[in-house]
Amino acid sequence: MTENMADTLQQRVARQIELAFGETPYPTEPIVGGDGEAIATALHGQRWQEVSHDLLYKFRWDMFLLTPAGFRYFAPAMMRAALLEHDQIGTVTDNLIFCLTPQSEEQINNYAAGEYNDYFSRRAAAFNSAEKMAILTFLDTFAAVYPLGYLLYDIDLVGKTIEFWRYA
Repeated sequence: MTENMADTLQQRVARQIELAFGETPYPTEPIVGGDGEAIATALHGQRWQEVSHDLLYKFRWDMFLLTPAGFRYFAPAMMRAALLEHDQIGTVTDNLIFCLTPQSEEQINNYAAGEYNDYFSRRAAAFNSAEKMAILTFLDTFAAVYPLGYLLYDIDLVGKTIEFWRYA
């Protein structure tokens, strides 16, 4: 695949993400839990479309503190950055993919049973069907365009992560 074709694919998927999440409302509940005052302050009232890549990079380790509603709202900013600014955003991509990956069969089973009693299944359940399809397209595209050997975490992106979202 030539670089121009890859760029075109990444831009097309970024537009699909923008469309799928375009009407996602800003959460009425808290966007951050735990000790996330700094990220909560930085993101408060911001539209996901306007979140800078610098801000994502600055708070790349704090995204784990986003509540399911906060993660749903800001995930498209992270996905777009991962596709369009991959080399500039460092571990934002790794942390995003980790957040989108079930860590156990129990989490997958909880989600499938509609028992959202763990953090991953609550996070996955927050997305609507169009948003889930955009996540799947993002993951498929990311796996096709970028080498996976660099990932910070030991994640089976093509197997476990993509397979989960294919049926979510």
